[in-house]
Amino acid sequence: MCEYVYENGQRCGTKALKGSNYCSLHISFEEGELLYGEKIKKIKERAFQKKLERGITYFEGVYLYDARISNFKSDKPIVFKNSHIKTLIIDNSELAGVTLYNCTIENLIIFETTLKTLLIRHSTIFGVNILKVRFYISMYLRDSQIRYIMMNSFEYIKSEEKPSEEEYGERSHLYGRVELFNLQGVRKIGINSRYPLLKKFLEEKGIKVAEITKKHARAEILAISSVKFDENPRFKRQVRILIKYFNGQLLMENLSIPGHVQIVGGRIKLPEFVHVVIYNNLVFKKVHFYSDTTWNLTVLPNLVAELAVYGYILIEDCYFNNPYIEEIFYRLARTSWEKSGDKEKADSYYYYEMIARRKQKTGRYSIGLPVKFRFPSLGIKSRLKLNKTRRKTRRIVHSLEAFLEWLLADITCKYGTDWKRPIVIWIFMVNIVFPTVFYITKSVASNGVPLKSFLDYEYFSIVTATTLGYGDLHPIGIGRIFASAEAIFGMFMWAVFLTVFARKYMR
Repeated sequence: MCEYVYENGQRCGTKALKGSNYCSLHISFEEGELLYGEKIKKIKERAFQKKLERGITYFEGVYLYDARISNFKSDKPIVFKNSHIKTLIIDNSELAGVTLYNCTIENLIIFETTLKTLLIRHSTIFGVNILKVRFYISMYLRDSQIRYIMMNSFEYIKSEEKPSEEEYGERSHLYGRVELFNLQGVRKIGINSRYPLLKKFLEEKGIKVAEITKKHARAEILAISSVKFDENPRFKRQVRILIKYFNGQLLMENLSIPGHVQIVGGRIKLPEFVHVVIYNNLVFKKVHFYSDTTWNLTVLPNLVAELAVYGYILIEDCYFNNPYIEEIFYRLARTSWEKSGDKEKADSYYYYEMIARRKQKTGRYSIGLPVKFRFPSLGIKSRLKLNKTRRKTRRIVHSLEAFLEWLLADITCKYGTDWKRPIVIWIFMVNIVFPTVFYITKSVASNGVPLKSFLDYEYFSIVTATTLGYGDLHPIGIGRIFASAEAIFGMFMWAVFLTVFARKYMR
């Protein structure tokens, strides 16, 4: 009989192979190849499949070359413990769970499978590939050494069973959680990342993959925490974390990333970066960010201090559901480009930051004593009516303030970032708009000199805008109002131009 002893003290009851003290599953690779050569692969494969056919799902101390679990249904979790496996493939199966504890695996592939939980702990794996997986509780990769992590098109399926925390009104993160915690030697983490070599490998194993990144990845929360990346210099210029088309909450905590981080597409809810240092660049493209009032008050103010990017932050075609998170993200991008010395790019993000700040004005509330303290003699209905009136008045005032800011600061010079715009506006208004108004209204007169053509009105407009006032032409009637407005406009636009020009080229 096989002499392998399990951790509980029991001996393996399987018949040992001829010439060895161990059975076909527990015999090591070296000893098996020495006794049986290449045949040992087929022997191990047949023995493993027989175990599965008998409903055995617990494997401890086994040595396997290619272990494949295909079209398999089980109410018990698949467990590998203290095992050595070259390639483990699980495809088209329905399982209660998959647990790998203290295992050494070269390639782990879980494809088109439904399971409740996935747990990997204290294991050494070269590549973890999770493709088109549906899970009901959680997926944990913890306390292990993993080189590459590719998780594509996974989806959390909500079940009727609810955790006890929800019964008390709290939201539990146990269900629907994907967690990468305390991993060592990681080279790349990819969510919906293209992996041509994996597709070729799967096709060699008889698994057809039409499109690996066909669907979004969905979970309640994706937590990447305390991950130690491979410090080899040849990986420092690569994308170390790539998240594409992920829908759910994103948490990155206690990370020092010697490379780039790229987040593309998807819907990111309540993003948190806690003690995160990125030594290269952070890129957001076509991402929809969502947050709520509580998160804006508690987490958002700390984001600037908690996230450090030594490269640049790039934000392209992103959507924000409220202006508070929009302002903070554009501020982070602006400061990163200012540190790199690219003032042009910094100005573009400064413009978006100011737009977000302007949007906040319409939703801002004044600070003051409540109506019941300021007017204690009023009844409840009167207080409610007064509160409604005050809120309506504040909205009107703040909307007017936002409109004036848009008119005077945005339209004229894009908050001081565009020196060409005031010149173009000045030329257009002074040489076309105002002369046309004067010409139509015939509101300009001369001291004995008749106005013969449109150029005379244009001459008067330029003299008025520059506040020279030669005296040969003067406004009459309604023209005095237009002339006054043009004089104020001309002085204001020249002041804007000089200020913006000096800011652009003299700093």
